[in-house]
Amino acid sequence: MSRSKRSANSSVNEGIQANNVNAKALAVGKGAPAIVNEIRGPDLSDELKKVFENLALKISELPESPEKGIAQSAISALENEAKLGNEAKEANVTKWLNFLAQAAPDIWDVAIATFANPVAGLGVVFKKVAERAKEEKGLRK
Repeated sequence: MSRSKRSANSSVNEGIQANNVNAKALAVGKGAPAIVNEIRGPDLSDELKKVFENLALKISELPESPEKGIAQSAISALENEAKLGNEAKEANVTKWLNFLAQAAPDIWDVAIATFANPVAGLGVVFKKVAERAKEEKGLRK
């Protein structure tokens, strides 16, 4: 059989290539079915979103300074880590909380108090690190 005359069973997508396609549905070629495979990243619970919005608001009220930028970065990184739920890395949470403690101690206090209490969607790593930080702060007084 020549290349121009293919049987119904032969491949019709020869030479078609798709890389990094990000769509709800994709169909290529005449009669091709569109298959939907929706992949979503983890979302934060509404309660947890409010926690990070509140922390971000408190940071926005700080005067412009390098510390404010560090605090904003720390909260953003903590929020990203929180999205991992129980897969959050303890070392990352500790690191960013330490940055927050140095840049904005008052906001660190709020974050620690919040993370030590049950918050819907917050992984156990945050609670563990927050409780340890509270204990360490109590020992330093």
